[in-house]
Amino acid sequence: MDVTNTNRFEGVEAIEHLDADNLHKDLLSRSLEDHRLRPLLPLLGVTSPDPKAQHEGLTKDVLTPSIRILETKAFTFPNAPHESLPLEDWEVQELLGDKPFKNWVALTHFTPKYTLIARSIRGVQSVVKYAGLVDRKVRVVGYRHTWSPLFTKPEDIVLTFIPPNVCEELPYSDPPSDWHSELQGVTLVESVDGVKPPSDHVFAKVMAGTTNNQFRLWCHKHANWALPFNTVVLAVTFGGTNSTICHGAGLSTSTLSDLVKEIEYVDAHGNLQRVSDPEELKAASGCFGFLGIVVSITIQMETMTIAEMRPTQVPVVLAIPPPKGYPIPQIIRNQMRQANISEEDIENARLEWIRRCEEDHFHEWFWFPYQKNAWVNTWKRRPKTPEDSNLPQWPQFGLKNIDEMDAHGAFGTAVAKYDWLPPSQQAYAFGLASLASLPNISEGQPSMIAYISEGLHFRGGTQTFPFWGMEWELPVRHLDGKRDYGAIQCAWWDGISAIYSRPEAPCRAALEMRLTGGSDVLLAPQRGNQSTASIEVFTHPITPLDEWRAFRQLVVDRWTSYKDETGAYFNARPHWAKHWWDLEVHGKPIQHHVKEVAYKQAFTEFREVHAQILSRRGSTVAETRRRFDMELMGSLIFE
Repeated sequence: MDVTNTNRFEGVEAIEHLDADNLHKDLLSRSLEDHRLRPLLPLLGVTSPDPKAQHEGLTKDVLTPSIRILETKAFTFPNAPHESLPLEDWEVQELLGDKPFKNWVALTHFTPKYTLIARSIRGVQSVVKYAGLVDRKVRVVGYRHTWSPLFTKPEDIVLTFIPPNVCEELPYSDPPSDWHSELQGVTLVESVDGVKPPSDHVFAKVMAGTTNNQFRLWCHKHANWALPFNTVVLAVTFGGTNSTICHGAGLSTSTLSDLVKEIEYVDAHGNLQRVSDPEELKAASGCFGFLGIVVSITIQMETMTIAEMRPTQVPVVLAIPPPKGYPIPQIIRNQMRQANISEEDIENARLEWIRRCEEDHFHEWFWFPYQKNAWVNTWKRRPKTPEDSNLPQWPQFGLKNIDEMDAHGAFGTAVAKYDWLPPSQQAYAFGLASLASLPNISEGQPSMIAYISEGLHFRGGTQTFPFWGMEWELPVRHLDGKRDYGAIQCAWWDGISAIYSRPEAPCRAALEMRLTGGSDVLLAPQRGNQSTASIEVFTHPITPLDEWRAFRQLVVDRWTSYKDETGAYFNARPHWAKHWWDLEVHGKPIQHHVKEVAYKQAFTEFREVHAQILSRRGSTVAETRRRFDMELMGSLIFE
């Protein structure tokens, strides 16, 4: 791969106002005059005479959920014979008023015919039967933590398994402890269709409305079993992360859908169905709701292990070093000279980075635009010992300055909404606060020790404010039995260069990368890969949408340009739940790339298995789509 093209991004050499020192100086001057920026002063090197005052009110105002009370009542199923849908009042409720639906970043918004809350399997069955009587589609939403339009339409029914109050305003929260629902909870099961779990593993039936945070608390309470990986975000449901084939981090990991041993769902006729055949699960475990309404997911868990975390902050050029010959942006070359970073230092950092990739269990890197340092969070795990029986939950493990970190995190949440700051200064201020809110374990300090279920989620606060995000899954080639890391390095530095090439600062939150393995799930973006780089860019919703789209297109043009020695393009694929559907790939609408290139064979396989699952259980594709279809994925897969 040729990485020496100095014209990869026009203008990347010359935008001086994006230099960290210039931004620092300008922001300091502004912060001394504007009380709203006072919490930045210690991060800008100014000691406040009243440290308590600088953070006053931030944690209370920003991190405490503002739960609105939304009125509900028992749903009466208009125009349906009462005796056909016998329910108790609590099982299905209706959200009152013409309450518009929106996903968490407001990229999708409409007013559905009904918003219904189901708290029992019988309730779900009744809603589906009623949808059939009135010929409306019905799809489930949870915390709506998605960017892409994976929802129903205004004339249809929105169904949820969590109380609407908890996801009305950010930051989201768990359902209250007195929320009675059959669709939440975790239960260990001895076997699935007579098959018992392997040694040191268990099967757990997780109801689809169970949140990641509820699952985390369950793992900590029992302290015996955990997942080897998970999404970082806590305010999501297992039904949601399963349906969109979400993943965690670590080259030994796959997707959450790969852990599934059984799916229970309500079909288009309102009947409860099960899928546990391993071949059928390759389609059913990640199918975007195209079988029906999933009510439970049985997953394979493993013995609880211990995460030994040492997150750290290092100069950006040493976090994921550029490949040899890459045209490093001039701003970063200047920073290298200031810090006396030599080519030998970069080579040593490259070897250390590869060691982390090969040896550590969890892999994650963050760079906040225009910061001199990046955040490196890779860690090993070890077996649990008797001395580990009472490890605390996050945030108690191993950090003395957690209150100060929380305050910085709260301020970062506030900065994300500061549309009165110049864009580059807003991005720089957000990055300063974010780095200050993240652990930075230096040599000689003890590691952060936690159950793996805590270590996977200790950054759960990423759902406290909305942001726009685009993620792509890039194959990591294996050559002569070893991973070829060159394309990963190039993709990371193409992201950095793209950010420095745009004077309007359209990427104001972060560039992030995690590494995973492959997947056996038919529609997983990781399928067919031995290893995968999951790389994404984020910005705040105050960024002009046209600038954000132009930036995403700029980045995608690079991430989809990589070829192997034969001249064939790498099979780059977007994360289904992120912001991808309005772009182009190689000059054509991205839908063409997805349908005719990236998933052409996978869609054919999926249709065959999907139809087989339905036929064996007395349904058809046509009637299932009539009840549960949604436009984006339905048109890609079936038309």
